[in-house]
Amino acid sequence: MTSRAITWLRRYGVFVGWAGACALGFGLFPDIYERWQLDLSSRTQELRGPRQPPGGVVIVGIDDYSLVQGQNADLSQDKELRRLAAWPWPRAIYDRVLDRLFSAGARVVGFDLLFDAPSSHGPEDDQALTEALQRHSGKVVLGAQVFESRGRVGGLTLSAAMPFLIEAAGARSSGLLNGLQDPDGYIRLRPSTYAEQLRQSGMLDVPPGLSTQLIAKGGLAEIPPPPLLADWRPLVDPYGPPRTIPTIPIWEVLESGSFSRLDQQGVFRDQVVLIGPTASVLQDIHRTAFAGAEGMPGVEIHAAEIANRLEGRALYIHPRAWYVAPMLGLGMLALGLASARAEKPLVRLGVLALLSGGMVVLGLILVSASGTGIGLVGLSALTLATGLVSAGDATVRLQWNRLRLRRMLERYLSPAVAAQIASQPEEADEMLGGKVSEVVVFICDVRGFTQRTTQMSKEGKASELVQQLNEYFAVVVDTLQRKGAIIDKYMGDAVLAVFGVPLNRGIAVEVQSALEAILELQHQMDSLNERWATQGKDPWEQVMILSGGPVISGNIGCASRMDYTVIGDTVNMASRLEGVAKQSGRDIILSRVVAANADPAWNLERVGEYEIRGQGAQEVFTMQPSEYYEQNQG
Repeated sequence: MTSRAITWLRRYGVFVGWAGACALGFGLFPDIYERWQLDLSSRTQELRGPRQPPGGVVIVGIDDYSLVQGQNADLSQDKELRRLAAWPWPRAIYDRVLDRLFSAGARVVGFDLLFDAPSSHGPEDDQALTEALQRHSGKVVLGAQVFESRGRVGGLTLSAAMPFLIEAAGARSSGLLNGLQDPDGYIRLRPSTYAEQLRQSGMLDVPPGLSTQLIAKGGLAEIPPPPLLADWRPLVDPYGPPRTIPTIPIWEVLESGSFSRLDQQGVFRDQVVLIGPTASVLQDIHRTAFAGAEGMPGVEIHAAEIANRLEGRALYIHPRAWYVAPMLGLGMLALGLASARAEKPLVRLGVLALLSGGMVVLGLILVSASGTGIGLVGLSALTLATGLVSAGDATVRLQWNRLRLRRMLERYLSPAVAAQIASQPEEADEMLGGKVSEVVVFICDVRGFTQRTTQMSKEGKASELVQQLNEYFAVVVDTLQRKGAIIDKYMGDAVLAVFGVPLNRGIAVEVQSALEAILELQHQMDSLNERWATQGKDPWEQVMILSGGPVISGNIGCASRMDYTVIGDTVNMASRLEGVAKQSGRDIILSRVVAANADPAWNLERVGEYEIRGQGAQEVFTMQPSEYYEQNQG
């Protein structure tokens, strides 16, 4: 693997891993993803809201009202209605129902009922229904159902109407009623599609679905799915809660006065009529979209499928194919790589969250317009998850880069300043750009270092000298940075540092920090000399200078080399005060500005006035660190 590929993987490996996880998860657990998609389909339907069903389908429901009316029909003048006191009703009653429906102009009638055993009311009852079917032969479809047997030997058995009833109804007069229940108990797949799957499996010789038979017998023009969706699985698209499709209680068909009104209104004219139970007590209630706790009657599921097919509607789920998993992985990888162009986590998450929301809106539009788009709703969740992964990756990288920046800055700046710049890198240009600040400039060097260098070089102790110098610088830099200074530069044995840039706390605070640093450095120097003395090394004397005033700070240099530094008379003053230290024989020299801004508790000592080149006569001050160290430490 080339170094370029390794670099690419280091930068985008998290997206490769995420995309691989999506593809692998879909490939290994397609059922889980499909159940998720199916659940989203129901939620999407309900979010879209109820729709007006098309004309052409009417349900005649055996509902609670009709059952109650039948139980109370013992006082009726109609002898046929008196026979409805107990369920199941005599089959002869459907003789009247069929005659009235076809007299009212019904195109075709389907039964969501099983007539798979002789009538409990005797052979005459079966004969009455047989004669009715013969009168309307070719216009009636009887229900059939597949049952799953359990026990040691499981299997499927088909229960259809009695053969003499099927013969009376004519060819293609049996329609399968079963609907496929998903693991969550919902019926979503079109029952006729499930019937076709059973037929193709060869496990059982079953008739086509009830809806397919009714559409064929009614000579209805079904709108086929678009060619691109021909291999997709169609789901029933309910129009709303139960009874959204026009539902007429069967009692109103049986009772002469009510039927007369229905006939005059043309309710059944040129309609596909489905007869089936809608009362909850008859236990043909199922979970579907919009059904809620009430449940959807099976007959209305069949009615919704017929209406869907007549208007060319369905909810389509893509087929299981080998290419879906890799395409899903590649899609998530592309989204991750695209989002990686933004560095900020919230930008990454926001962009993909907007895209996810757009997918949901587009999915709802497509569901409403053509029944497609369920996949988009599912992909929207994965897109949002990709946004979370991308934002997490950006957060980790941002924190890592800030840590690297902070570690790099700590080589030059105090830890506090480095931490602030690293936490706000977008403001670094402003912090480190050119500006004027009131600062304290600190210079320290070792007295007599040039002569010491010459002597130790002659003695072959150059490496020992460098080691001591590094020990000294380590103490100086650590102390200065802890007190808030930045290290401007090293000049041989000298260190130039500045209190007050790039962040300024006010001249009084910077003076206080600088004086505290002098106290600690003097103590650290004493400790170093004691240790060196035990090693047989000569002690060092350091000179420390403080100069206060305005400076210009910023990144100064050229494109190939930049340094953050300070320039101005305050820096020059510090350099020239080193000469005053030699003249006065003092180890510490402070400028007038430093003394003026120091707390009176320091009791600084005036050394006198000295002529400073370019500055004229200037007052200088000093201090005795040994007098303050123990007090300040306490």
